Amino acid sequence: MILSWSLLLIALGAALIHAFFIARMRSVTKSSAVYPEADFSQPGISVIVCAKNEAERLDVLIPQILNQNYPCFELLIVDDHSSDRTQQVLTYWKKIDSRVQCVKFDRKNEAVQGKKAALSYGINRAKYELLLLTDADCTPGSEHWISAMTTPFVYGKSIVLGYGAYLKQPGILNALIRFETSLTAGLYLGQALSGRPYMGVGRNLAYRKDFFYTQNGFKSHEHIPSGDDDLLINHGANAVDTAVVIEPKAFTWSAPKESWWSLVRQKRRHQSTAHYYRKSTKLMLGLYSGSLMLFYTCVVTLGILLAWNSAIFQAVLVLLFLRSAYLIGQMASLFRRLQTADLLPWIPLLEPLLICLQLFIFVWNRFSKPIHWN
Repeated sequence: MILSWSLLLIALGAALIHAFFIARMRSVTKSSAVYPEADFSQPGISVIVCAKNEAERLDVLIPQILNQNYPCFELLIVDDHSSDRTQQVLTYWKKIDSRVQCVKFDRKNEAVQGKKAALSYGINRAKYELLLLTDADCTPGSEHWISAMTTPFVYGKSIVLGYGAYLKQPGILNALIRFETSLTAGLYLGQALSGRPYMGVGRNLAYRKDFFYTQNGFKSHEHIPSGDDDLLINHGANAVDTAVVIEPKAFTWSAPKESWWSLVRQKRRHQSTAHYYRKSTKLMLGLYSGSLMLFYTCVVTLGILLAWNSAIFQAVLVLLFLRSAYLIGQMASLFRRLQTADLLPWIPLLEPLLICLQLFIFVWNRFSKPIHWN
């Protein structure tokens, strides 16, 4: 009896710790950090896209970027030794619009892993001081995407964190992807708004070229395939220089993975960077994920081993219900802002499913390391 009540109290404590982080996510919806579009001249910016065998997607992305309502920008496509029709597509668009610039990166230095070498190559050849990054499988949320993501630079910021959304499709896999993306966005955007930026996403990220060079590029983590976005921000961002833009017109949209295997491969790369975060970030993420894992471990243990005790079982059910109600209530405004409100009723199912997936990937990464970015 003492053990069972102790587990229940531990579960309650873990739920309270996790609730603290969930409450911090609400700062994303309460934020007043909206940067009015400047009346004076808007600075030039280089939109950089690294592409590897993405000919069809580039044919969709390029015209949408060229249609942006922004006076001065270049679209720099870095072809990372593609073997499909990428070069033909780029040649076609370059003839149509002089703002399209193409560089072909021939990978010779395999010491620099993943996407980082190609991105560094593109940054070194970018025309403008301001850089806006996205991926070949993304599309801007509006014709004002560049303008919205660039405006904070006019106010002296060096880093602009945006939100990369995923398109809604039927099925549990799509729901899980969008749920995890919304949670991650709430956490990293909320932390940035609280003065502790720790990551960004390469689907929608902007920074000054000087910031990149001040960090010595990707030198400190060039040996791992991921981290061109989150590790760069984690090692160099601060509260003063970092801005958050979460207006829908500044979103980018991507088609999500369509198979569990492709999702696992992607998340293995992403999870492999956590070891290289700052100690303070690892502590924060450890408390966030550890409290959640501890909560479910206690609840499952109580449910399986001690269900015969009606008082304890009822207490567990009450705790689960109250936590789910709190979670949905706290997440409602965030998910509405991120356009994933349809997922709210499914949170009690999606959260434990996500934990199982993350635990599986964590164990797998302990035995083998992902090495490819595409």
